[in-house]
Amino acid sequence: MALNKMFASQGIIIIIALIIIVAITFRIFYKKNKKLFRDISDDEKKLSDYKQLANQLKISSLQNSEDDFKKLNKLARDFFKEYFNMPQSKTYLELEKDFIKQDKKEYANFCKGMSDINYTGKKSNKLEVRKLIETFYNLVNKF
Repeated sequence: MALNKMFASQGIIIIIALIIIVAITFRIFYKKNKKLFRDISDDEKKLSDYKQLANQLKISSLQNSEDDFKKLNKLARDFFKEYFNMPQSKTYLELEKDFIKQDKKEYANFCKGMSDINYTGKKSNKLEVRKLIETFYNLVNKF
């Protein structure tokens, strides 16, 4: 009888210990997954913000091609820095070469178009800027 009580009390202690271990393990996994979920949510929010800004630029473009080009330039450089880890100090020709190496031809073509307007000294026309905005909009939405 005393032996049965001893085994029963040890069994209860083992069950309590297992419950504590499971609870601690669950808490650790919950914290890690919560951080991972938060990081994923932040990334999705940032991408959503870029999509929204690109859409706003697309809708409002052709009011002033110089201003639209400046907005596009800022948005594109921020996007490339955020998602491709490319410094904003690089020229569009350098970005074009980097994208060619990565076999991202659409991005390379976009950078070439930006470079043509940005560095050739010619004035941007509404049609060229509109086309670049449309291209960037498509790139962001495919990302």
